[in-house]
Amino acid sequence: MRRVILLCSASTVLMLGLFLPLWAQEIPLTSDGYYHEYPQWSPDGNWIVYQKDDVTGNWHIYKVPSAGGSEIALTSDDYWHKNPQWSPDGNWIVYSRLNAAWYEQIYKVPSAGGTEIALTSDSYYHYDPQWSPDGNWIVYEKYDAIGHWQIYKVPSAGGTEIALTSDSYEHFVPQWSPDGNWVVYYKYDATGWYQIYKTSSVGGTEIALTSDSYDHWQPQWSPDGNLIVYYKHDATNCFQIYKVSSAGGTEIALTSDSYDDRHPQWSPDGNWIVYEKDDATWHWQIYKVPSAGGTEIALTSDSYEHDDPQWSPDGNWVVYYKYDATGWYQIYKTSSVGIEESKTGISQKPTSIRIYPNPFTSFATIPGYEQESFVVYDVMGRKVGIYSGNRIGGELAPGVYFVLGLDTASAPARFVKVK
Repeated sequence: MRRVILLCSASTVLMLGLFLPLWAQEIPLTSDGYYHEYPQWSPDGNWIVYQKDDVTGNWHIYKVPSAGGSEIALTSDDYWHKNPQWSPDGNWIVYSRLNAAWYEQIYKVPSAGGTEIALTSDSYYHYDPQWSPDGNWIVYEKYDAIGHWQIYKVPSAGGTEIALTSDSYEHFVPQWSPDGNWVVYYKYDATGWYQIYKTSSVGGTEIALTSDSYDHWQPQWSPDGNLIVYYKHDATNCFQIYKVSSAGGTEIALTSDSYDDRHPQWSPDGNWIVYEKDDATWHWQIYKVPSAGGTEIALTSDSYEHDDPQWSPDGNWVVYYKYDATGWYQIYKTSSVGIEESKTGISQKPTSIRIYPNPFTSFATIPGYEQESFVVYDVMGRKVGIYSGNRIGGELAPGVYFVLGLDTASAPARFVKVK
C-alpha cells in the first residue's frame, strides 16, 4: 500500500531543516569526547579517515563511513599516528608515527585494518607523507643528517629512501603533480621568505614559482596539473588565496579582503577552490571561490571553528573538522552547494508545482518543465541521477528522493517517493 508523500515548497523544507546536505547544513560524523582532525576522503567516497586523540591518550588512525556510522580504529598501540592519507587504490593508509626510539617515521596500514608496516626506521623525523598517483612511492619531508628539512621519497612497498632536495634551506609539505612527474612544496629560501617550489620527482634542480617578499604556504596542484593554488600573507596584511601557473609566471589573487584565508583545495573538476576563512563571524568558516576568479561563497556560518576542508571525490561534499558544542574537534561534512546559492536557487517557486504521479513506480513527470534538467538526491544527500526533460524515474530504487533543477532559478526543489 502506498503511503502519502510529503509535498511542500522549498522554503518550507528549508525552514524544517529537512534534507540537510542540500542547503549546506552541516552533518556531524563523530560526536564523542575526543579530538578528531585532518579528515581525508577515500578514493571511492565511502569512507573518511582521520587522526583521533582517543582513550589511549595517543593519536590513532580511525575511519568512519562518509554516510555516517560507527568509527573504526585502524591503529591501537602506545605511539602517536598523524596525517593519514589514502593510497590511490584505497587499500592502504600512510601516515607518520612515533617509533620506540621516539622518532617520527613513515608507516602504512591496510585500510580494512591489519598490521602496521614501517617504511622508514632511522634516527630522523619524517612528516606529511603523500602517495604518488601510481601508488608506487611515498613523498614526505625529513629532518635529515644535514640538519634541514628536505624532501624525500620511499617506495610504498618498502625500500631505500631517496632525497629529492639537499641544500641548506627548509622544505615542507610536498605534493605530487597529477602526472607524477613533479613535486611541489614550500621552502624557506635565500629570500628570507617561504616560497613555492617544485622539483622533478626523480630528483634534480629545484624551480622557484614565487620569489617576492611575502610568505607562501601549502601549495596544491590543480587536477589538470596546470596551476598551483596556495595561501599567501600579502600586502593586505592577511592570508589570501593565490594561484600561479605550474610552469611559472605571475601570481593571481583569488581573495583580497581584510580576512584570513587558509588551506585551499581544488575541487575534483578544477572549477572551485575550498578553504577556511576567519570571516565577519569572528570564526573560521568554510568558503569556496571560483578557481577562475569571482565571488566567495560561504558553506558554513555558525559560531564555531572549522578547519582543513577536503572535497569528496564526486565534488558534492566537503569534509572538515570542527570545534563544536561538544567542546572537542569533530568530523563534519556539508554540501558543496553554498548557503546563498541554496537560498537563491530553491526558494523562489510556489507550492503549486507538483510531480505526478507521486508516489510512482516507473516514471513521473513535472508539468511545465519540458526543457529542464533535474538532479536527484537520496535522503543522505548523495546524487543518484541526472534527468533531462521533465520525466524522472526508471532505475530509481524504492525510497524518498529530493529533486532539484539544475537551472535552479527556474525549477523549484521538491520531494518525490518511489514505491
